[in-house]
Amino acid sequence: MVTGFRSSLAVSLQAQARVAFAPDECEDKRTIFLLDYDSFFARCMQQAYPPLRGKPMAVRGPASGAIIIAASTEAKARGIKTGTPLSEAKALCPNILFVPPDMDMYVNICTKSLRVLTGYTNLVEPFSIDEAFMDVTDLVEVYGDPHILAQNIKRDLRMELGDSVTCSIGIGPNKMLAKLVSHFHKPDGITHVRPSEIPELVKHISLIDICGIGPRVLKRLNRLGIYTVEQLGRFPRELLVREFGVLGNLYWLWGRGMDLSPVTPYHQQEDEKSIGHTQTMEKPVYNRAEVDGVLMRLCERVGRRLRSKGFMARTFHLWISFQDDPGGIGGRHTLPHAVDSTMEIYAEAQRFMPPYGLPRPIRRVSVCVSGLCRGEMQLSLVEDRVKKQRLQQMMDAVNDKYGELTVAPAAHFKCNDDIPRGGPVNALRKRYAVDNKDALHP
Repeated sequence: MVTGFRSSLAVSLQAQARVAFAPDECEDKRTIFLLDYDSFFARCMQQAYPPLRGKPMAVRGPASGAIIIAASTEAKARGIKTGTPLSEAKALCPNILFVPPDMDMYVNICTKSLRVLTGYTNLVEPFSIDEAFMDVTDLVEVYGDPHILAQNIKRDLRMELGDSVTCSIGIGPNKMLAKLVSHFHKPDGITHVRPSEIPELVKHISLIDICGIGPRVLKRLNRLGIYTVEQLGRFPRELLVREFGVLGNLYWLWGRGMDLSPVTPYHQQEDEKSIGHTQTMEKPVYNRAEVDGVLMRLCERVGRRLRSKGFMARTFHLWISFQDDPGGIGGRHTLPHAVDSTMEIYAEAQRFMPPYGLPRPIRRVSVCVSGLCRGEMQLSLVEDRVKKQRLQQMMDAVNDKYGELTVAPAAHFKCNDDIPRGGPVNALRKRYAVDNKDALHP
């Protein structure tokens, strides 16, 4: 399943190519929902662990929790947000509780929510783990009012996910506007922008509010003399195309509050082209063994995703960034045959590592595979790949049942972190960490 802005943008560009020839035929009469879950990771934890409900709490980063990756509504009220260092969060709210992330839980809840949404329509497009678009044009004719439909969806989600996991819904004639207004009444709100309200709306939003216009694009627009959404919509389309290529048509439409991209059901989306994971260290790492442990863990996550989706990969990418330095080490390498084994991925990653020590302190490690394919593995006369694959499948089954890293190569444990590992005892510690006060704080 491919989600996110980049995949959505690719579909959007195809759908909106005709604007270059017939811009006056772009009137949109659809009704699009964007469901944006409120403080998703934090709310999931509060639903799973009742003692956390109603209290300021945050999910910390996995590598000893250098920063906060999700804050509860109560913590946000104290000025704590995503990216806040733990020390700063503690100063803002001395009684804040920190908990480790549980990605398995988040994916499970996301899957349950999609099951609810597809019960209404198959036109559901996940945009991220906590966001999804719905094309409910036909359903609105049945319910008569999009607000009634939105309230029904909220009710069914509460019944399936629990009262703590709430979402805000943006309603608009296209995906861009639905996402834009979904943030207007958080948490647990509903915001509807009608076509007649678009001219007034674009007067009160900034360019950076539009998903897809980031700081770099904003600077380029400013250089053209474009500082407001209204100015973007009035700017000559030809000049935007000259500056941005095909994206110029897209920005011109957005300036007019228009977006022709369809809601693409996730079962119709293309397979992933690459799979990767990145870890940023809490503090610069000087120890080679610790970096190797992190590298092994990332390779295991990449490998498990490959195997769970039935993929194998031929090309391997590794990049390791230095502290306070734009440089790094790494590269890419393509094998003559595709593999999905964690140890083979790790071996390829090690190809780009220095033979001894580290030249500089390390801040971030990224592992990615591409050249994905499906099919039978290539047999070898010198090694029993079938036996290795069966062993890997057995390890995956144990880890799926008892928790991540229940069974793992010894290299996994070179990294001295506090990530709860699997196994019956540690899995319980992970699931009920809230009962242990030491586990709530770094």
